Amino acid sequence: MSQTVITTAFEQWKARQAESSEPVLLDEFVFASVPGLDPTKPVNRSEVLPPDAQIVYRQSVTRKGVVNDNAVVHSVVLGADVGDFSFNWIGLINKASGTLAMIVHAPVQQKLKTREGQQGNVLTRSFLMEYNGAQVETGISTPAETWQIDFTARMAGMDERQRIANLDIYGQGAFFDDGWLVARTGSQFFVTRGVGYVGGLRAELAADANFSAAAKPAKVWLDVSWTGSLTSVWHADYKITVASELDDYEINGTKHYVFALASVDEKGTITDLRPKGGLSDQQANNNFLRKDRNLEDVSDKAGARKTLKVYSQDETDAKVKEAADAADAANQNADSRVKKSGDVLTGALVSTAQDTWRIKQPKQSFFFRFDGSNFYLLKTKANDPDGAWDDSRPFSVNADSGAVTFGNGFTSNANIRVSWGGKGHVYQENGDIVESGGTSSIFRGYWGATNLNGALRNITNRADDAWNKANDAQVNRVTSGWVDGNYLPRGQNENTIGTFVMAWSNTGNVDFNTFVSGGNLFPSTADGSHVGWSLPGTWRCCGAMRTTNDAHRVSLWQRVA
Repeated sequence: MSQTVITTAFEQWKARQAESSEPVLLDEFVFASVPGLDPTKPVNRSEVLPPDAQIVYRQSVTRKGVVNDNAVVHSVVLGADVGDFSFNWIGLINKASGTLAMIVHAPVQQKLKTREGQQGNVLTRSFLMEYNGAQVETGISTPAETWQIDFTARMAGMDERQRIANLDIYGQGAFFDDGWLVARTGSQFFVTRGVGYVGGLRAELAADANFSAAAKPAKVWLDVSWTGSLTSVWHADYKITVASELDDYEINGTKHYVFALASVDEKGTITDLRPKGGLSDQQANNNFLRKDRNLEDVSDKAGARKTLKVYSQDETDAKVKEAADAADAANQNADSRVKKSGDVLTGALVSTAQDTWRIKQPKQSFFFRFDGSNFYLLKTKANDPDGAWDDSRPFSVNADSGAVTFGNGFTSNANIRVSWGGKGHVYQENGDIVESGGTSSIFRGYWGATNLNGALRNITNRADDAWNKANDAQVNRVTSGWVDGNYLPRGQNENTIGTFVMAWSNTGNVDFNTFVSGGNLFPSTADGSHVGWSLPGTWRCCGAMRTTNDAHRVSLWQRVA
């Protein structure tokens, strides 16, 4: 790599020329061979001409040209009649004043002259000088020709800029579909044709290519470099290398960029290491599940199953066994349970709740209550059958004294017989109280419209009705059929009856326990992102679905047909 500089001596001389209105004339190239010159180090701007003993050749400027208002180029052509000598130092001077204007330190180069048995070479060297007003100060008006300008640096810069731009899009490695996928047939390893990017360079493999992987375990690396000559079309050159580790490297000025396509273990098992797509796709692969992986890329599978309330085979077996055991135990004790559909009690029915046996109708309810001090028959307010009792106390019994209280009067439609003072007495419909078996009145008079006998009979009928309905209360028995219908089958998939699937529905609102055709259901994530294919068969909604948005269209479904 060469180093170039404009000297401070030139800047001073140029200023003096401007003061005297004289042109800036650079008219001679000087070639020298300077021992120990390092072309990789910057040139000192105060450097002067080498000693005469190191100067190997001088030649006048062959051609001058204008690049733009602030840049001019000076060129020299060394023909095949010049030589032989070596040089690593070039200078451009004003011959009259000896002012050194520009210096180049370069690797050692040979200049050969054509003679018997030797073909000479022709060298062209151009110095591009850039400073304000260069065209006016030098007086050069002829446009520069293309051969005078070395576009190598600029073209290399353009290539590098494109490579870096590709890195921003694809990262250090990016591959598409099966491009550069490592596979094998028997013992023969090969890479699959396709496209990929390594280090910002695009590498395209036109056909599958075999390679050997004798040493295992190892990684399979794609090695890509940008190569070409000064006059050729440049292209990405690539090769496959099998090694444990490999880093980017440089050979003869050519940089090589490497990326691991796959790893191969001792048994020859291949693990694909290729990032799929550009950086945005790779980030999406990290953030989202891929449809083509069938949930294989869920990082915490146990946690996901717990969230979705689905189970692995082992967990399902344990759950089914647990439920079956519970069903067996329940069935063994079924004879001692009360059925909802009705049953006969052969023993006492005990409740420790204060509020017991609510008799409910659409608009109102009656129920028994015992608070430890008093037993009550209570009722709710109208149109509130599930509410608490109202302020009335129709009937109560004191637990200590046994005293009965009718809170809202007493009505009877017939005579009422009671025991009073050791004798039987009858409350007659006309309000008289007489001895049992006679007409002797103990109390005569009307009690208004109160029919005590009918009221007591009404209370008795209500109590009997409440007791009968309590006797009819029952609990469903747990059966093995219920277990089979409510736990997952062992070999579940979308074609298996009983399978549970989280799916997105394209129908209208769906309520719990509604049946829907699988053609309207698409396996989905919880936020509504669903696949493009629908389910077979008929499915039961295990939750509910609403059309508010995609997330609300998702529910848990069980296949029933």
